[in-house]
Amino acid sequence: LKDRKNIILSRKEGYGDGRITICHSVDDISDKLKGYKSEDVFVIGGESIYKQLLPFCTEAYVTKIEHKYEADKHFTDLDSEEAWELVSISDVHTYKDINYRFTKYKNNKLL
Repeated sequence: LKDRKNIILSRKEGYGDGRITICHSVDDISDKLKGYKSEDVFVIGGESIYKQLLPFCTEAYVTKIEHKYEADKHFTDLDSEEAWELVSISDVHTYKDINYRFTKYKNNKLL
């Protein structure tokens, strides 16, 4: 992402350039993030990345699409997780006949 420090968690070795930092474990990421304020760190990923890093997150911003798609990977259902509390939900937005909402959760275990 432009104008941001991008840290990538990957099993692959030997790729990247000066614009990104590659980490190969959650511990490695933790070490790299020590110099940043928590409110300045965002996780963008796929299912595996979210599963590994969600327990360390104090907040989660989730876009909820109001349609069920067939998929083999899913984001954790924070509504069913005891530690997570829904703190805000937007009005419905529409893009090309797809309705969605922006939601925000907080992790009560970490706050």
